[in-house]
Amino acid sequence: MGMLSSFVDPFRALSRNAQLYLISNSIQAITAGALVVIYTLYLSALGYNAGFIGLLAVVGTIGGALGIVPSQWLVNRFGWRTMLIWSDMIGGVAIFLQLILPTPPLLILTSVGIGASVAIVLVINAPFLAANSTTRDRTALYGLNNALQFLASIIGSLLGGALPAWFISSAMSKSWLLQAHIPLLATNLQARAYQLSLLILGALAVPSIIPIFLIRESQRERTAASEPRIAHPWRVRLDSLLVQIRVGVRGVIGRFSLFQALLGVGAGLWFPYFNIYVVKQLGLSTFLYGLLIATGTVLLAIASLVAAPLSERFGKVPTIVICHLCALPFLVLMGAIPVLPVVCVAYLLRGTLANIPGPPLQSFLMEAVPERERVIANGVYNVSWQVAWALGALVGGLIVNVLGYQAPMLVAVPWYGGAALLFAWFFWRGGRRAGEVEKPQAETDAPLPASELFRRD
Repeated sequence: MGMLSSFVDPFRALSRNAQLYLISNSIQAITAGALVVIYTLYLSALGYNAGFIGLLAVVGTIGGALGIVPSQWLVNRFGWRTMLIWSDMIGGVAIFLQLILPTPPLLILTSVGIGASVAIVLVINAPFLAANSTTRDRTALYGLNNALQFLASIIGSLLGGALPAWFISSAMSKSWLLQAHIPLLATNLQARAYQLSLLILGALAVPSIIPIFLIRESQRERTAASEPRIAHPWRVRLDSLLVQIRVGVRGVIGRFSLFQALLGVGAGLWFPYFNIYVVKQLGLSTFLYGLLIATGTVLLAIASLVAAPLSERFGKVPTIVICHLCALPFLVLMGAIPVLPVVCVAYLLRGTLANIPGPPLQSFLMEAVPERERVIANGVYNVSWQVAWALGALVGGLIVNVLGYQAPMLVAVPWYGGAALLFAWFFWRGGRRAGEVEKPQAETDAPLPASELFRRD
């Protein structure tokens, strides 16, 4: 009962828009959880190697850049709701095409659309939640958002592991659905099992667009969306891009982006190939892999809920730095000891520690910049991670092809460690907790100036 109230009570306190947004995110998380489990296994079953999977990651990043660069202008011009609707439609159509026509050219083309769709949501997510919260409860709100998505993705992870196993079972493997020649379905039994599972789980995400249609935009957003068209829109977009570049390479946002880029390289090196590693090399069944991911998601949800009290007790920056450093030994174990029980336990512990810093980091960034710069800040911050992750995935795929699946995990360790130490050097000030300067009561809901928030003693 206490666990349920920890979700229900904060959810009831949210604005209507925030509630609808969290509901939509949670529905989508079911499909996202399934994709984490079996998407790369599906590509591998079709015969694509790790190098091509890494190439798709790079192409997706190009799509992400196309979505992020004009994001501030598009949000100001059309509003939150319109951009979220377009993001859902673009991403949904692109994933559907990947599942029914998985040819190399179409996989590359649709990866651009998926990248753009994800990028728009990443840019909107933190500023949207920040606009529907105060500084006092913002970290808790981000934690609730992450926890709800984690819990919803548990369903997707379990289904993602169970459905292919059920299709491949002795009873279903002889069925007409898997044996007959059906246009647009894979001829390989294992690939078809993954394909059918993804199509079913993808259909579950369709209702997530309904809450977005119900969002009511604020007067400020409606005013921005109704502004008259200007004579030179492309000049404005170019100016906006130049502003984003200038903001992104200097000061607080530049430091955040460098930190995020190092983490992105580390994650890209090994994570896209982890499921292939444990399923194909270590012999874990698809069902048990889905159970492993679901268990990890439970721990991530708990980590999100404890993030707020930890950051209140020890400070945001110490929480971020120490948790990332404590996760490193478990990544070493995953790569150095290819024993299935060791890898599974180390994966769970590493994931829990590495994801505790998520909500404090989001809150920290949103408090560091003025409201007018939040979309730019979040865009630069996320594109840094996406570009770095894609480059890491490309290099990781090449490493896998030459040295095997264990090597990328060990190569990723110095990238994670360097990111944590760099963040500490940037923001961990002696004697005080960075980002938590006391403010007068009247200014509680206003973001602190970056110069004050990150002034180093």
